[in-house]
Amino acid sequence: MKKVLLVSSILFCLFCVIVPKAFSETIFTYQGKESATDTRKEYNIALLRLALEKTIAKYGPFKLVPSPKMNAARSLKTVKAGGLRNFFVKFSVTDKRIAEMGYVPFPVDRGIVGYRVFFVSPTAIDRLERVKTLDQLKEFTIGQGMGWVDTEILKYNGFEVITGSSYEGLFEMVATGRFDLFARGANELLKEFGSHKKIKDLMYDKSIALYYPLPRFFFTAKSNTRAIKRIEEGLIAAYQDGSIEKVWKKQYGPSLEFVNLKRRKIFRIDNPFLKTIDHSFYEHYIYSP
Repeated sequence: MKKVLLVSSILFCLFCVIVPKAFSETIFTYQGKESATDTRKEYNIALLRLALEKTIAKYGPFKLVPSPKMNAARSLKTVKAGGLRNFFVKFSVTDKRIAEMGYVPFPVDRGIVGYRVFFVSPTAIDRLERVKTLDQLKEFTIGQGMGWVDTEILKYNGFEVITGSSYEGLFEMVATGRFDLFARGANELLKEFGSHKKIKDLMYDKSIALYYPLPRFFFTAKSNTRAIKRIEEGLIAAYQDGSIEKVWKKQYGPSLEFVNLKRRKIFRIDNPFLKTIDHSFYEHYIYSP
């Protein structure tokens, strides 16, 4: 009888140790908002959640938590350092980032952010409507955020770029004429215009778009190999069953309709930071208007 009780006690202890571990939640961290009106992270969070939900049967339950408030430059440093648990942040792809960090090789927003449209200063809006060539467009100053790869792409192609450290501050800067244009993704403009209407003289252009290839992946620390595999498997499954398409259209469809790329003059420039990456494994996911 004592042996039976002893065996039962051992089995109970093993159950208490093993079962909670098997069913414990894996923590995944996403980049938190930079401000109360920052809507840029909603789609990223939705796709991370979708990928994780698609893989529960194989990998177990999860919990998504926000990071502390941080801008793009700080997020990049935090990802490289691996300072937060399974911290996944969407960054524009560059050869350097591919070499330095772990990543999921799936273009999260299907490349739509590479179609750039502009908030425009009151003093530049009439001049912009008369632009016919790329060289004429290069006569305008463009505002971008510190640490954004767009800044380097634009500079490489001959644009004068003025950087700001605050995402919110860039809207104020273009409205007050600190620079002529504030370039935004075609998928971003509508929500941002709606959430910043309180800014006097904030206006947008309706005639021009600038395009350069700009795939964006989820990046994380190289050591997060299991988490990377899980997110990749989940995103592919969600794309194949149409789940991503539904989320993409819900999040970006209204802005794309509002921007109406088909009626704009689209100027195309190069992205010099995609030389070593194999384009073939992600290009079939890219959106084209």
